[in-house]
Amino acid sequence: MLTRIKDIGEEYQKRFKAIDRWPEIVFAKADQGLLKNLPMIEDVERSSILIRKDDSHAYLPSQYILYAALIKEFAQDLYAHTQTIQSLKSSGLSNGAIYDLITNRDPNNLALSSLNPEEQSNFFDLFGNDDSQALTAKTILSLKDGRKGLRGEGDFFTSVILKVINVPDVSSSLLGKLIYELCASPDVYQQLQHKFLAKVPLLVHGTVIGAFANAVFRFLWSYDKLNKIRLLIKENDDPRFLSIEDDKNKLTSVFRASTTRLTEADLKSGEKLRFAISPSFTLEDKLIYISTEWTAGTGSRLDIDTLKTIVDNFYPEFLLVVTAGTFKLLPSKVSGKELFLDPASVVSIPKSFLLLAGISGTGKTQFIRRQAAATRPDLSNYQLIAVRPDWHEPSDLLGYVTRIDGERYVPTPFLKFLIAAWCDAFEKIDAGEILLRPLDEISTFWACLDEMNLAPVEQYFADYLAVLETRRWDGDSYTCDALVHPARLLENDTSLPELRKSLGLDGKDELWTHFLEHGIPLPPNLIVAGTVNMDETTHGFSRKVIDRAFTIDFGEFFPNDFDKFFSPDRKPKSLRFSRYSNATQADLVSVAADVNGARSVAFLKAINEPLRGTPFELAFRAMNELLLAVKCFAPADEETLEAVWDDFLMTKLLPRIEGDAEKLRADGERSLLTGLQDKVAQLLAKSAATGTRPDLLQADVSGATVQVPLRSLKKIKWMQERLTNNAFTSFWP
Repeated sequence: MLTRIKDIGEEYQKRFKAIDRWPEIVFAKADQGLLKNLPMIEDVERSSILIRKDDSHAYLPSQYILYAALIKEFAQDLYAHTQTIQSLKSSGLSNGAIYDLITNRDPNNLALSSLNPEEQSNFFDLFGNDDSQALTAKTILSLKDGRKGLRGEGDFFTSVILKVINVPDVSSSLLGKLIYELCASPDVYQQLQHKFLAKVPLLVHGTVIGAFANAVFRFLWSYDKLNKIRLLIKENDDPRFLSIEDDKNKLTSVFRASTTRLTEADLKSGEKLRFAISPSFTLEDKLIYISTEWTAGTGSRLDIDTLKTIVDNFYPEFLLVVTAGTFKLLPSKVSGKELFLDPASVVSIPKSFLLLAGISGTGKTQFIRRQAAATRPDLSNYQLIAVRPDWHEPSDLLGYVTRIDGERYVPTPFLKFLIAAWCDAFEKIDAGEILLRPLDEISTFWACLDEMNLAPVEQYFADYLAVLETRRWDGDSYTCDALVHPARLLENDTSLPELRKSLGLDGKDELWTHFLEHGIPLPPNLIVAGTVNMDETTHGFSRKVIDRAFTIDFGEFFPNDFDKFFSPDRKPKSLRFSRYSNATQADLVSVAADVNGARSVAFLKAINEPLRGTPFELAFRAMNELLLAVKCFAPADEETLEAVWDDFLMTKLLPRIEGDAEKLRADGERSLLTGLQDKVAQLLAKSAATGTRPDLLQADVSGATVQVPLRSLKKIKWMQERLTNNAFTSFWP
């Protein structure tokens, strides 16, 4: 919503001038395909774009896409205004008549009846003859030999854009046209921006706190229409004012909403202007004005530190920095002290539900975030969901029906993210079944349930746990039962258009119709990873939950080595969703160390011997998941096969074991745990002899295999010592 072209344009000019160096970017095949959708582009190479016009051609550097990524908000608003001219032309007005309409500035002219009130207001703001609106760019008006006319919308658009981005004249007009065509293809524009924005050195900056906050919200609106925080925006008791509420983090009356343009007097309280005089965006057909009453570090109702916390929580791809009266929004960079993931070293994880257990501060949440960033730097495949202690039913995670202002289904961020994963994986509907895109082209989506056990998992997560077991792969074909059933979506037909838009399914007719008829199943490419701390503030886990999860004792799998804080020598491998649900002997033919799975079957039978007659005995589900792990990690030798078995004990068996001396059959020196320890040492004899085994989830910085101690024997010993000392033990640290 560009109503102050001069002010906003100059704001962008400062952003571009503040950046001294623009890095070169490399176009993957998918990027090249996207760019080729633009009519002006003939070809795309590794770091350049070929533009051909008639018999001439030019190569544009890849940095031009970074310029477009940074200016997207300004460009799309400017483009929307230029389309107002097209709307007037479509209503039958001549160029001369539109010239007079702009010059005379009569809002009561019947010629404007084809425009809605917002378009009418913006028409005069942008196309007026006041030089303060012009940015010294070309005006839309053209007067030649006394003949009234209009410049082409693209010509006018390019002139304004090039007043903001200062590039050499030789290619300037091509840059303007490129950005114009991107605006005309908003899906292409957004995909390119989301991928490459992380390469832009500076996104928003300022020294005036209120103007900076306003610019941040405008930027986020352009970036994703505030989708990640949309459900946090609540009406006050006075519905003219909106707040953002995220548990303890609250921005009170941050927005003023109105269905019509407001005057300066409307935005004042007493003699003080409380909101920006121009709206910044629209939300549910209302114009949104952003408060100017911001403070820094005082804990007030509009504290910039609270905005920073919300950005950190919901837009981890960005970093809001406050230093000495200067405010910046930057792309989030992985610092030198963090581990870099290697997307070329991808491991399929046997289970799509992970539990990351460990003490606070070990990096569990950051691990999940970096996994997502390894394949999508813009983190569009990552969603942080803060679990609340008052969650007690599946609707807290999946959404609910509200009867305020009529019945309608209210989706949650988790459900919206689940739909986004489906949109990425979906190809078409055939014979009532969802067909997937080529599996290698589908992204893995990571939902992080932060502090997952602050609420009882068996209650709010019950529907997910039940449906998780119905996922089935048959080659490249995937099916799953509905997580959200059709009846829940169809309770009130009048709410469906709103729900469809909220879920991001506009334009996805086949998928939307399928969901209405059959419900919404779990997507194949979604991994849910819960971070858990086991202390007095949290709930424990039943074996029902543990049996359905891939549990990682984070301190054991990814230990914090303080000596390597500044120069880590290991990095986690990139994890990907698995393409298998039920292991078969045919699946294992390619696994050199266990061609038909017989060795792993024998291993599990032996492990079950000391567990016989206890609640910890393993059954068919455990057998299937052990064989799936063998398939996913594909051990080529005995040592690596033992590593798979060792990790299976750590992720599937030992988390199930807990209890007192009686439950664990302790009689002084011996217990169920000591019997299990003896059996493990016997079954993992090769690794036990050397004391180490290959790490399946980490590599050194060069990508080479690293050796680690046997984890299960160490853990069993720790659990036994805890039983001896406390007469009670469990897996959890």
